[in-house]
Amino acid sequence: MYLRKYVFYLIGILIFSLVVNLGTAMDDISLRMKKPMFQQVLIATAALFHCYLYFIQRMSYRLLYICPWYKNLHTGTKFPVFILLCSGPVLLINVLILNFLLAQRNHGSIFNWDYFQTDFWFFFIPLTCYVISLYFKPKVFLFRVPKEKKVQLSQQENSITKVASEIGINAIDQENWSLKLWEESRVIKFVFEYYQIRLQKQEWNIEGNIPLWKIVFFEKTASITFAYFANGEKWGIHHFDSTVLDNRWVVKINQSSYVNMLYVPDKSDYRVVLKVSDDKKKENRVEIVRLYATIRTALNAVNDPGKIDLMLVISRRMKDKNYANFWKDDFQKQLNVRDLEEGVGSIR
Repeated sequence: MYLRKYVFYLIGILIFSLVVNLGTAMDDISLRMKKPMFQQVLIATAALFHCYLYFIQRMSYRLLYICPWYKNLHTGTKFPVFILLCSGPVLLINVLILNFLLAQRNHGSIFNWDYFQTDFWFFFIPLTCYVISLYFKPKVFLFRVPKEKKVQLSQQENSITKVASEIGINAIDQENWSLKLWEESRVIKFVFEYYQIRLQKQEWNIEGNIPLWKIVFFEKTASITFAYFANGEKWGIHHFDSTVLDNRWVVKINQSSYVNMLYVPDKSDYRVVLKVSDDKKKENRVEIVRLYATIRTALNAVNDPGKIDLMLVISRRMKDKNYANFWKDDFQKQLNVRDLEEGVGSIR
C-alpha cells in the first residue's frame, strides 16, 4: 500500500517538476526534453520538491496533531494559518533559490512583475491545492512521520503509571500529574487514568449519591433507569436525576442507551458486526461503541456480552449528531472533570 502511494507521489512530483520548469513554454516541450541540461534540471527539481513535500507534511502534522496553540485557535482561523505556515516557507525558499540561480547565470533577478505574472503561478497553484488537500484529508500523507508520532503518543498515554513509579512519585502526585496532562493535551485517556488511580487507592463502593464517573452507561426504560458500573455491576437507580443525561460527558447513542464518554478510548473506536435477521436472509451492518478493554471485560464477566453489545449499538443518526459532536475541538474545550463528580442518584 505504501509503495503504491509512493509511486503515485513520484509520478505527481515528476509532472509538477515538468510543469514548473516549462512554465509558459509548454508548446516547446518536445524540444526541451531532448536537451541534457533540461533533463538534469528536471531531476534536481524533483529532488528539491521531494524535500518540500517532507517539510509540508512535517509541518502539517505538527499543526493538526501536536501543537496545542493551533488546536486552541478559532475554527475559522485554523485554515488560513495552516495554509500560511505550510506553503509560505516553501514559496519563500523556492523564490530565493531561483533568484540565486538566475543571479549566477546572468546577474539577473527574479523579483520582477514578469515572473510573478506568469511562471510563479505554475508553482503557487499546485502547491496551494496540495496543502489544502492535506488540511481536509490528512491521510494522504506520504512519509510515515504521522504513524511514528502516533505510536509515540500512544506509548506516552499508556505508560503514565509506569513512568510515575520510576521517578518515585506517590499516588496523589500521579493523580495531579494525570490531570495536568489532561489540561495540557485534552486527551481523555488521562482522565480515565486519573480515575483508575483513584479506584486503586480506595475500595469500590456505590453507596449514597453515586458520582457519574463510576458509571459506564445508562439504560433508560419506561419505569426505571439502569446503570452499568465500571466494576461490571448493573443496578437500578432510585431517585434518578435525569439532568445527568444532559451532562457533556454523557452521549445518547441509541433510543435507550446513554454512554459515559470517559470510557470510550477514541472517536473512531467502534467495532462493526454483521447482525443476521431472524429469517437469515439479510445481514445488517451494526456499529458498537468500543470501551476500554478492562471495562468491557468487567461488564462481560457479570452480564451477558450479547446484551452489552445490544446496549452499545450506535444508531446512524446518533453517530452523525451526538457522537460526532462530542469529538469536535470546540466541544472538547468545554469538558470539565468536575462534571464527572455529579451525583446521579442511589441504588437503594
